[in-house]
Amino acid sequence: MTNRVSLIGKLVDAPKIRTLEARGGTIEIVSLWIEAPSGDRSDRFTVEINCPKAAAAAKAMRAGVIAEITGQLRHDRWKDKASGKWTGKVFVAVDPGEGHVRSKGMAETAEAA
Repeated sequence: MTNRVSLIGKLVDAPKIRTLEARGGTIEIVSLWIEAPSGDRSDRFTVEINCPKAAAAAKAMRAGVIAEITGQLRHDRWKDKASGKWTGKVFVAVDPGEGHVRSKGMAETAEAA
């Protein structure tokens, strides 16, 4: 993998599961929304998981879990049907054999401190 991204952050929401129809059957994509702190700011990233092993780990996580993600940075573009304008998004993709998803435990909360 020449394009590699590593993030450690807190899951903002529970994993989202989408099923898409493909030529030979269906494809399941698990999406995570990660908040990664960096100094005084926190950035949020979308992670799309196409690897069955990493998807199984991601499905077991819930909001508030600290996750370690390794994958590839991708840019997806499409033409909006209503306006006819091009739009897009940048996300982290975890493909089979190209990345991983690991839980690092629950994040500390203000109530616990």
